[in-house]
Amino acid sequence: MIVFDPFWQLLKEQNITTYDLEYKYGLNPADTSRLKHNHNYTLKSINRFCELFSCQPGEILFYRSSNILIPPEGLQMKG
Repeated sequence: MIVFDPFWQLLKEQNITTYDLEYKYGLNPADTSRLKHNHNYTLKSINRFCELFSCQPGEILFYRSSNILIPPEGLQMKG
């Protein structure tokens, strides 16, 4: 699962609030909510965030394993 925990840390370091995101940077309140809940984003949106905050993607998101085992195609899991 992709999570945006580093994004919130970046905002904290730059003293940017969710109010700022919406009114200073023009993010829709629904987008702010989606970020908080780690919902899917397009690369276009991630690119926009990187441009707005002068950062690299790795500074605003990372992959966290969900530990869900999915068997290879054709195999069934026991248990």
